[in-house]
Amino acid sequence: MAADFRRSLSLPCDDDDDASRPRHARSSSVPFPSHPAISHLHHLISVLRFWPSGERAPGERVAAVLLDVARLHAALDDLLHLPLARDPLRRPSASAWADRILDDFLRLADAHGSFRTAVLALEQLHSEVRSSIRRRDAGRLASALRAHRRVEKDLARLAAAVRDLAGKGPAPLAWISSGDVDVARVLREAVTETAAASAFVFTAVAAVSAEASTAAGSTGSLGSSSVVGAVLRKLRKRGADAEAEVVALERLKAAEELMRELTETGISERVFRSLMNARVSLLNILTPSL
Repeated sequence: MAADFRRSLSLPCDDDDDASRPRHARSSSVPFPSHPAISHLHHLISVLRFWPSGERAPGERVAAVLLDVARLHAALDDLLHLPLARDPLRRPSASAWADRILDDFLRLADAHGSFRTAVLALEQLHSEVRSSIRRRDAGRLASALRAHRRVEKDLARLAAAVRDLAGKGPAPLAWISSGDVDVARVLREAVTETAAASAFVFTAVAAVSAEASTAAGSTGSLGSSSVVGAVLRKLRKRGADAEAEVVALERLKAAEELMRELTETGISERVFRSLMNARVSLLNILTPSL
């Protein structure tokens, strides 16, 4: 005889503790900090913000910093192509804030475009100065160094302009909801840290040229730090310290090689393109095609 089995259905009881446990609802419109794109951007921003100090001279860090800037804006461009990151910037309440970010991108791109031009000019001028010292051609040297000083002043102006951009502080985020704040914050921080890094690069390149100039005028009792005055006095002074002249030529060659590194490796061009691409992506968000 078959055994008589009774079946019972057990249902899970509501757990008061579980019911009271807070639940985190994720927005479907924007990525949260755990989103890989946001996390990656925060990492790249931290790399720019905390450069290792004391390891290398500023001139030796120029290419590395530019590479970090290019990587940051390539990643930022990727983020701006994600639909989940584009929605907050299309809201009418974000219009003024987004326009300011767009303008900042343009200023950074313009600065790096001018920087590329300055680097090309300095590369040629350093070679011209070295050649003039070797040939003791005072007229040719004076002409090259006048042009050299103009380029250095241009670099100083560029550094001041982007430093001002970095010092503006974050734009107000009152328009944005708590779920969207990470996208807005990462955009603002990317602009701020790029501006600070750019000021460092422009200043470092100018400093490398200045070091070469100082070395050229380091012999005897020359008190002027002017490259033109120092080298012209050097040429007039027969029997000047040959060792100091060798040092000056080596410094000029090192400066020329730095400029060549920035141009031949394409890193300066890469930074400019990454800035332009990110700006175009942001512009496409703000002005979608009809």
